Amino acid sequence: MKYNPDSYLLYGSGKSPRPSFPIRIRVTMTDTVNGSVLDAAVQKAIRRYPYFAVRVEVKDESYILTPNGRPVTVCPTRKKTPPLGSEEVNGHLAFVDYEGCDIYFNLHHTLSGALGMMEWVKTTLYQYVCDAYGVQPVSDGIHTPDSPLMPGETDFPDVEKLPQTKPESWYKEGGYNFHKEYILGALIPFYHPVYYTFDIPQEAVLNYAKQNSGSPSSVFPVLMMKAVRKVIPGNTEAVTAGISHNYRADAGCPDTYRDLTYQIYAHYTAEMSEGTPDSLNAFTRQAIKAQCTPEYAAAELRRILKGYAETDALPSLSAKRKFNERNSRYISAPRATFTVSYLGRVEWGCLRQYVRSAYVISEGHFLTEILSVGEKFCVCFSQVTQKKKFADSFRQALEEAKIPFEVRGPFRKNLPDTVLPDK
Repeated sequence: MKYNPDSYLLYGSGKSPRPSFPIRIRVTMTDTVNGSVLDAAVQKAIRRYPYFAVRVEVKDESYILTPNGRPVTVCPTRKKTPPLGSEEVNGHLAFVDYEGCDIYFNLHHTLSGALGMMEWVKTTLYQYVCDAYGVQPVSDGIHTPDSPLMPGETDFPDVEKLPQTKPESWYKEGGYNFHKEYILGALIPFYHPVYYTFDIPQEAVLNYAKQNSGSPSSVFPVLMMKAVRKVIPGNTEAVTAGISHNYRADAGCPDTYRDLTYQIYAHYTAEMSEGTPDSLNAFTRQAIKAQCTPEYAAAELRRILKGYAETDALPSLSAKRKFNERNSRYISAPRATFTVSYLGRVEWGCLRQYVRSAYVISEGHFLTEILSVGEKFCVCFSQVTQKKKFADSFRQALEEAKIPFEVRGPFRKNLPDTVLPDK
């Protein structure tokens, strides 16, 4: 690995009609957002996160990240969001926009995932609340703009300290895939991906899990599998869940901001889909437990580092970009039928009385991103086409499980594209 590990995902960006690797977090406040106060809060908060305040440069035919002292752009929400890395956002790989009660935080996935990004979000919101309401609430569980970096916050795993044993793969070939939808999404530039929001009481999910040998991390994959079956009735192919797992602790870096995730796979045959909720949750929990180990963390890290080394060995920037169009760390991972990303319990602390909801918006189809806000799960259901049947199938799965919810949408994703230097 020749350069900052945060830079390598950039090589796979920008070669598609669709934006590549953005994350957009929508936070809905209790009151209308004051743009000038938000701008000031964003500039104060970013000082706490020097690893996010960067720009992209080219050195030795490679992308590098250098400090960017220019202000982070804060602007009203537009129909077309400005590209990350562009002059419109002062060269940053991050910016903030707002509309009504909504604040949108935008970041390129190369810098971090949603979990690391949430710390920046909370710091910004804390400063905004202080300035907008003239209060100084208790900051427990939140980094303030003047708080120092934590020990280990910028660590990257040492692969030599991790197990050498190669674990058995749980991924099985031959599961159903939404090929048609992905092709339509990739080839039709004016086809706008959408998302729906589902607000679900946490107590209802926990009670359902308790009654059916489950946990939130198993309940959502099972519900999504049921939803897929409603879209493909009569299809006998297996359905494969891709469950995002954060392996920071397994890799010896529990406090790092870096995005260290891989997919846990649960393979549901057509016969299994008719099983009881109890048996399906038990199977899913077993699959999750078996794949959440230091051995799996080590295997994923070695896979990623191999790709970095192969990138470094190529002679030109164009060759590196061409290689990563098919071989970046996300693109080269085995494909699942659907993906569930559950961040776990988010500690909002004093912000809870000012935040109504929050949703992680990212690329994908039949994808659920799940955040906890107060006493509810805020679920973002993503799809690459506008057909209602996909989100409706998830709604029906919740109804059959007798789990209450409020659904809104569809909303256009408005994910930002990325502009990168050529030299």
